[in-house]
Amino acid sequence: MKNLEQILEKYYWENDPIILGCSTGPDSMYLLYKILETKYAKNLVACYFNHKLRPEADDEEIFLENLAKEKWFQVEIADADIKSIKERLYPNKGIEEVAREKRYAFFSAVCQIHETNKVILAHHLDDKIETFFFNLTRWSKLTGLINMTEFSGWIIRPLLDLSKSDILDYLNENNLKYSIDETNTDTTITRNYIRHEIVPKFDRVNSNYKENISNMMKYLEEVKHHLDNEVTDFLEEQWVEIFNSKKYKINTLEIYWYFYIEAFNKLSDLLQREVIRHCYYITNWNSTIWLSEANIAEIIRFINGKNNKTEKQIWQLKMKKENTIIIF
Repeated sequence: MKNLEQILEKYYWENDPIILGCSTGPDSMYLLYKILETKYAKNLVACYFNHKLRPEADDEEIFLENLAKEKWFQVEIADADIKSIKERLYPNKGIEEVAREKRYAFFSAVCQIHETNKVILAHHLDDKIETFFFNLTRWSKLTGLINMTEFSGWIIRPLLDLSKSDILDYLNENNLKYSIDETNTDTTITRNYIRHEIVPKFDRVNSNYKENISNMMKYLEEVKHHLDNEVTDFLEEQWVEIFNSKKYKINTLEIYWYFYIEAFNKLSDLLQREVIRHCYYITNWNSTIWLSEANIAEIIRFINGKNNKTEKQIWQLKMKKENTIIIF
């Protein structure tokens, strides 16, 4: 694993609060203990969100609070009846998705309280590989297959090169306390099934499968970076060309992007799809969730349709055709 203190130095000043999402499970407790070994120990704020889904969660709160008194770090705790919230407000969402949304909202609130814009999480190599296969089965775009990077948006993940077995070995060899969430062994949950029944079988094929899959994901990240550059270059060039042409009345106070339909059609099929993906991404809060291949094909048909002065909307992506240009 990379040196944790060096990673922290990349993202934090000496007195910056370190907001740690902590479940008291082995992964987050490993990261907590390792942070306490660094010069940033005095800055640690461990955040525990009780989803009220397990009776053990109340004991985990107490465990973390007692450890904080012993080791001299801060704790922030919140709870919510996730099952009730899902049933009343989000009946079409999975309970894990609702739990994640509320947990991340809590982390965001803690960041505001402590006047920082970063949270550190204990996702590790096994998590990254499991998420790769989970997203692969759902026809994910490159973003989903890459799925986790050391720093993305406001989240820092310093353990992505570390395996679960390394984490457990360290904790057990040093007699460090942590909790076990028994629901993580429930293989009726898709992610747990992938974790316990699918991924371990790759060891029969190649004992270095984790490293190889990780390297492949890093390669995909490079591919995505290249494609993103191609797409942003295209959109920026189109914006400048259309703005300077003075053929269209453009209100620069409004945040619009534009491209010529003719220029779009000169792109390869791959880049056309990537342009649509990017348009969707930047208009849907930096997410490609719910964007399907059928949606992309539908938008491309709209772009090349015979009717002018028409509009197309896919979730928050709103496209308008003005004769020879597309505005979004």
